[in-house]
Amino acid sequence: MALDHRVGTYAPARLATTVARAVTPKPNTEALFCRSFVREHTDFESLEAFCRACPCERDTVGSVQRLSADERDAFVATTTDFETWAEMRECAATSDLVSPVRR
Repeated sequence: MALDHRVGTYAPARLATTVARAVTPKPNTEALFCRSFVREHTDFESLEAFCRACPCERDTVGSVQRLSADERDAFVATTTDFETWAEMRECAATSDLVSPVRR
């Protein structure tokens, strides 16, 4: 059976940083969502655009996180590939570990 993913090739320092970021209980959210991740998995070109569109008081990740879980998850479900904020964060935290095979 062929796997649909392969482990990326990384310099040792980058791999260590990526693994540490993925296993940190509460990683820095802004650092998780690189521009390519946001473009690939959301309706937005940047994290800043995501925050501006979110129905929160200010256009920051902190304001997004302060929304009620239901409001935040509803926004995420309608504007991203994910159903919840937690699912989006988890995928972002581990996205550097596995990259899709290009066919």
